[in-house]
Amino acid sequence: MTMRLFSKKKQRAKQSRIAGQIETVLNRKQKQIADTLNRRTQHWNRASKLILLLLICLLFGGTSLWLLIRAMN
Repeated sequence: MTMRLFSKKKQRAKQSRIAGQIETVLNRKQKQIADTLNRRTQHWNRASKLILLLLICLLFGGTSLWLLIRAMN
């Protein structure tokens, strides 16, 4: 019984370490993408950024609504 308990602790510690590594990689990648997008849009004015945001929201919102309606049929 004792061996099993220690085995689970080691397994949880290993999973936690792996999850931490994955989190670090994802955060680094997210920061790289954000930095790239910031550089590409630094010369845009506020109105242009708002229009792009609106278009993206309409695109993804419309797609989500379309998929939801299709799933109900």
